Amino acid sequence: MIPRSIVDAMSRQVGLVNRSENDAERVLASLAELGVSDHEQLKEFFLAYKLSGVVSKRETELVDLCSRTPQILETTEFGRDTFEVTDDFICLTSGEGDGFILYSKTSRKLFDVSVDELDAVESGEGKADWESFYDLIKWYLP
Repeated sequence: MIPRSIVDAMSRQVGLVNRSENDAERVLASLAELGVSDHEQLKEFFLAYKLSGVVSKRETELVDLCSRTPQILETTEFGRDTFEVTDDFICLTSGEGDGFILYSKTSRKLFDVSVDELDAVESGEGKADWESFYDLIKWYLP
């Protein structure tokens, strides 16, 4: 269940953040392609909301799963092709500025890393910045 604090914060957004029911098939297909179709927090959040309409006070901009384009798929492919990010990680930011917020498919933890720190995180030596996807969203929302 999406935490009340996130629901309330999303309701205060001025952009178009509510996902259309027509997008459900695209959301589920994108999650399946990323290999996280059974990850409940991701599924719940992205079936309900789009990150592309969120205005955050953070310098970091999270990309959306499938609003207009499959941004998370695209940034993950970029991270893998350019910086050799391993298959365990999904890139939730564009990688501009030589860093990513990475979601681990196995631990479901999130890491804010520069490309210089990728090896440490991928080997299990890096410390998670957020313990869950909802922890990241709570941090991201104003």
